[in-house]
Parts: sequence; C-alpha cells; structure tokens
Amino acid sequence: MGEKRSLDRRIARTRVMIFDALLAIMQKQSYAEISIVDIADKANINRSTFYAHFVDKEDLLEQMITHNLELLKESIRGAESYNLSESAVNEPDPIYLALFQHAFEYSLFYRVMLLQTTEGGFRQKLQEALRSSFFQRLTKLGLEQKLHVPQELLLDYVSLSSCGVLERWLDGHQVYSPHHMALQLTRVASMGIYRSMGIHA
Repeated sequence: MGEKRSLDRRIARTRVMIFDALLAIMQKQSYAEISIVDIADKANINRSTFYAHFVDKEDLLEQMITHNLELLKESIRGAESYNLSESAVNEPDPIYLALFQHAFEYSLFYRVMLLQTTEGGFRQKLQEALRSSFFQRLTKLGLEQKLHVPQELLLDYVSLSSCGVLERWLDGHQVYSPHHMALQLTRVASMGIYRSMGIHA
C-alpha cells in the first residue's frame, strides 16, 4: 500500500513537472511551434517518459487544463451553499475568494492560458466552471423562483464578468490581493451596479 502511494506521488510529480515545462515554453513560444522534444528537454525527461503519461501535446494541454480546473472546483466546493445577505459587504464571497486565490497560487498557468493563448479553450471552460458554481448556489439555496432577471442571463453575467475582471487583474500584475479583488466583486454583486457607482434610487 505504501509503495503504491509512493508510486502515485512520483507519477503526480512527473506530470506536474511536464505541465510546468509546457507553461514555461508557452511564455516564449506559440503552442503550434512547440514539439514533444522541446517539452521533454525542458522537463529534463526523455520522450518515452512523456509518452508514458500523455498521448501527444494536445492530450498534455487538455489534461493540464482539466487538472487545474479540478483544483479550482475543489477549492470552491462548499462555497455554493454560502448565503450572502444583502448587507454583507465586508467579507468576500467564498466563490470569488477561491477563484482569485487559485489564480494567485497558479498565476503562471492563468497568465499563459488567459493572456497569451486561446489554445485548449481554457477561458470558456473557466466560465463554465464558474457558471456551474453559481447555478449550484441557486439550486442549493432554492432561489430559482425568486430571481428578478432570467436565470440564463444572470449566470452568463456573473461568470463572464468574473472572468473579465480576473483577466484585467492578471494583466495588471496582480497589484491587489486576492482578498481585495474578491471583496470588490462581492460588493458589486451585493449592492448592484448603480449603487456601486454611487447612483441611489
């Protein structure tokens, strides 16, 4: 049993090492130009080791995206049941906080996949993951019948706007902390656009 755990850890470490190698190369080179040899050399492995883990570089990219999205979903898990009261503007929504903390921890991945390439469709997959998290909140809290706008529009708005703000934050070299960014989005969500602008009904 201990040997299996040790083997599993070695496999996981090797895979992450290959993920990191691909990201490092993608910072300087377009994905289309990257070869398996480039990746293997950067990861300091031979090609047979690469092929023991991945079918090709497309499989590598897809598995890297899936791996990071699973980590994000795991960090969000439980936050879907969080009931944000209308006056709660001093604590960040845990979904927003998990998103920005994860992007901070894995900033190289997010920078490359959101700012430098469209390969792999990560942006859309991230939007879908956030959309799913907010949808689960609606259903877990029984809010579907209380909506003031169409559900599809609301979910599109929160997921697309969150991704847009995240991209600007990454592009601006993450000047503000994840907590600060999550809190600002929470305040906009809680107060609404017009109140956030200082316009009062």
